Amino acid sequence: MSVLPPVLGGLGLGIALAGAPGPVQAILLAESIRGGTGRGFRAQAGANLSLAALLIALALGVALVAPGGLALRILKIAGGALLIWLGVDGFRTRNASTNDPVERRRLPPALRGVFAVILNPGTYLFLATAASSLLTSASKQGGAGAALLAALALTVGVALGDGTVVLLGGAGVRRAGARVSMWVRSALAALLVALGLWLVITGIV
Repeated sequence: MSVLPPVLGGLGLGIALAGAPGPVQAILLAESIRGGTGRGFRAQAGANLSLAALLIALALGVALVAPGGLALRILKIAGGALLIWLGVDGFRTRNASTNDPVERRRLPPALRGVFAVILNPGTYLFLATAASSLLTSASKQGGAGAALLAALALTVGVALGDGTVVLLGGAGVRRAGARVSMWVRSALAALLVALGLWLVITGIV
């Protein structure tokens, strides 16, 4: 049977996933505005490679289920704390230069991307539902090879969508001027803090 349908399905699903506003996209946009497309693409690389590793594991048969109970609470609190920290850090550095020695000692953008994925409860919900369904279908049609191709296509789709976010921030917003950039960075920082607080609260109550 042809593996083209699940591969195309993976590509479309990846683009749709990247196009849905969420913590990962907010972080990528914030990083690209903060330090240009170079910094944004480094954050994207961390996020996309982390997702790719999880998808490959899923394609090879590793069972991934949506976390629940205590595990979900811990994940929400940890992920929320990360977003709050990144938001506060964004406020503190919204006028800082990327050449500032203090700025260079902060958490590297690639690691921000990694943590944005692995500490995001939505990642595991997506893997356990839409991604799992797609890769299972691909595996039935063409075996493990087809599942891996679908996982690769999904990753490519996410990368295309995330790359658009990075270019929008690194090239678009920054070209609008320092004042606009500062206001957008402040708004993104506030959004990250708000998302983080929501995750922490829902993880506690």
